[in-house]
Amino acid sequence: MHTTTTPATTRTTTSAGRRFIDPNDLICPECRDRALGVPPVYWQVSDGLPVAGFSHPDRTALCRTPAGQIAEPVEVTR
Repeated sequence: MHTTTTPATTRTTTSAGRRFIDPNDLICPECRDRALGVPPVYWQVSDGLPVAGFSHPDRTALCRTPAGQIAEPVEVTR
């Protein structure tokens, strides 16, 4: 018996109103430095927060907001 297989194709769909963001367009909203999609090298466990998913180019955590939380990156609009 001979079987044939075809390569699986993957398609990425977005829901209405969602779009993909270029990682190069992300910045820290507090200092306006570029944000990378990698965790910081050093993370204080005593903060009690999960490890951040973004860091500055020098791999430090993004700045804290006035409320004391680690900022989430924002997209630069051009």
